[in-house]
Amino acid sequence: MRRPSLHGTSTSIRGWSNSNRSEIDLRSEFDTLIYGDATHIPHGHLIVIRNMRRDSDGYPTKCSCFEASNTTEPDPDCSYCLGEGYLWDENWGMAYSMHLNADSGLARKYIHMAPGLERTDYVVFFIRYDSDIKYEDKVVEVRLDEEGELVLPYIREAIYKPHTIKRMRSDYGRVEYIAVFCREDDAWKSDNPQ
Repeated sequence: MRRPSLHGTSTSIRGWSNSNRSEIDLRSEFDTLIYGDATHIPHGHLIVIRNMRRDSDGYPTKCSCFEASNTTEPDPDCSYCLGEGYLWDENWGMAYSMHLNADSGLARKYIHMAPGLERTDYVVFFIRYDSDIKYEDKVVEVRLDEEGELVLPYIREAIYKPHTIKRMRSDYGRVEYIAVFCREDDAWKSDNPQ
């Protein structure tokens, strides 16, 4: 089914003819950037997307350590939920990431707090358009060696909570890729960085 034209039946939009244009496919270009192909090296790195597990009613699934506790706090040493109190489903993904400091034009994120400003730096993860990520999920950076290979056993270096999820749209409004902005000061970081 062809999408109806927003500008009548003409093959031009505001005087620009599309008969001789060749546009790049941003989804395809993004995949080539992240995953590489026969002639391009991949520029992405491995991440884990932790999706919050939900029950049949759509509520987050509590971990057994949380339910067994006599307090309202989960077990901080629980090997299942890592002390968060809820269960997750972890899936491998690829992303391109960059650090944005608060002075960057892309971030400009200062939070007014008494008696002044708080500087807020961000990490932005660029992920594939069909990635399943929501605000209650997490982005996990795992330890990689100098060549970008996964260090075994798996070591979580940082766990980020999405602050802003921006579905980047282009061609007729379709999502081309997703930018996930995460605050540096709100991340869990490994006590043993290498």
